[in-house]
Amino acid sequence: MVVQRAHWVQQQAMRESGTLIRIDLDFKNAFNSAGHSCLWAILRGLGVPNVDFLEDLYSKSWMKITVGTGCSAPTQLDTGTVQGSVLSPLLFDLFLNALLRLLDATRITHGIKRTPQWNHDAFADDLSIYVCTVRDANKLLDVIHEFEFWSGLWISIPKSLATGAMYGTGTARRQEGAKVDAAKRKRDAGPDILNPQIQALGAMEEALDADNTAKLSIEGQEAWRINLATMYRQCPICNQKKGNCHFPTQLHLNPSCLECKHAWKPSGIKYHGTALKVIHGKTPIRLLGIRYNMWLDSTAQRRYIMDGITEVACFLRKNRDLSIENSLRLIECTLAPLLAFSGPVIIWPEKEFQRLTAAFIRCNKEAWQMSPNTSTALFTFPKDRGRLQIKMPRAIICSAAWGHLT
Repeated sequence: MVVQRAHWVQQQAMRESGTLIRIDLDFKNAFNSAGHSCLWAILRGLGVPNVDFLEDLYSKSWMKITVGTGCSAPTQLDTGTVQGSVLSPLLFDLFLNALLRLLDATRITHGIKRTPQWNHDAFADDLSIYVCTVRDANKLLDVIHEFEFWSGLWISIPKSLATGAMYGTGTARRQEGAKVDAAKRKRDAGPDILNPQIQALGAMEEALDADNTAKLSIEGQEAWRINLATMYRQCPICNQKKGNCHFPTQLHLNPSCLECKHAWKPSGIKYHGTALKVIHGKTPIRLLGIRYNMWLDSTAQRRYIMDGITEVACFLRKNRDLSIENSLRLIECTLAPLLAFSGPVIIWPEKEFQRLTAAFIRCNKEAWQMSPNTSTALFTFPKDRGRLQIKMPRAIICSAAWGHLT
């Protein structure tokens, strides 16, 4: 539900041509940092009964550390919840709920029209903030810092990050600037381009070495432009393959494309005076185990799933000494959970879904120690016709989606 709610507000931001900023905060050793005195104050403020019983239970908690053959002196614990207790997750959720109520009390929201207004998403010890301006982001971060100072629940600044996207007219204007730069690169491309990856294009030099005439010089320049335009490189941010004219002229070995270079990203977001790391909006970021960017591009998550399936198939291929029963148990314990976790909340293009289905069938062929050329119908046809009828990716996704709904 946390991921789906974030998807909904991002989709609406795209429709409304809005601006959305997301800040992911990481707590330091969250479950062991909650101060006991703060926890009891929060529970009493929420009206939880029998707080005195919990306070007496925790007031006498202590630990010893074994060093070699001896033990350290007992140390009384005044922070954290009891490890392994069924009550500990609930106590931490109530503790963190106080911070979430403080964020709601600011009346600051993500600002996207025609959608419920809120400013945070939280699950266990993961907290994400959604706002529309840098000013609102800094205000919420100040509130979090005050709670941090009071409660002892510290934020890890190196592991926290900010990202964002400007949709609609702002994006169109910046993309137009990127197209103009790309056209200029394509038009003005010549031997003065300082890029190590273009050194192989020696068409112009060969023409000049053959005969230093104006005609051959023009032909060499034209050949250089054609070769430059047809070369493809992959952008490290959006992971898309584009012509070489879509990349800036510089000595950097792996620069981002012009479109990503022109794209807007937030700046000036600080936590207690320290600037947070800012990630490009087209860079996939992991949220609750699902990788996608601010444009809801889940290519990275689909690649992660395909890599996992390929790894299982290669393992089964190399370990033929495993029994068929153990191989099938391995598939049951890995492939279905891998897909069911994120499959229902990401978009699968038809071609990629076909490759996913083929990879599933290939894993089952390896588990049964059959040739890759074995008929697929043996695994997909129903059991009443003498076939295996394995659980296909479509069935796994539908089953997981129904589980989320119920």
